[in-house]
Amino acid sequence: MASLSELEARIVALEHINAIKEVQYSYWHNVDHQNLDAVRDCFIENGAVIDMQGVPPCTTREDFIKVLKAQGGKPGFYSLHTGNNPHIKIVGAVHAEGTWDALFVGIDVGDRLTYQLTGRYENRYVYRNYRWHIQVQKFRQTSLLIKKIGEDGKETVVTFGLPDDKVFDK
Repeated sequence: MASLSELEARIVALEHINAIKEVQYSYWHNVDHQNLDAVRDCFIENGAVIDMQGVPPCTTREDFIKVLKAQGGKPGFYSLHTGNNPHIKIVGAVHAEGTWDALFVGIDVGDRLTYQLTGRYENRYVYRNYRWHIQVQKFRQTSLLIKKIGEDGKETVVTFGLPDDKVFDK
């Protein structure tokens, strides 16, 4: 039988894991809604590294916000990010690692494109100022489907299956 202090430690670990999930979910939700101040707050203030296949690498959260403004912040672009199957491990008093399977779907009304992208996040998190932040966000694509929708409604496949480093340059 576990001691009271062991049970307390387990509860604290579960609370930290839940808080890490919340910061990751907040990131995806706020990217989709272009709430860029909230996206910025998901990352550590100094030392953030964003290495996401299909997005220029960024070594600060401010650089990443600039990329998001350029790539997704246009009218008529709608997206949904979902993260699944989280595996989160606390690896010290203030550090954690997490992997997530992800699905991104997007519609670019102006360019008449639809996107379906799957991949894997391998992130590191840090606990600062009484909350968890993303310190390193690494994403690699596992599959990609882009379709062009013609004026007549006919779909034409632009990219099928393979990852693409220039996914948003179509």
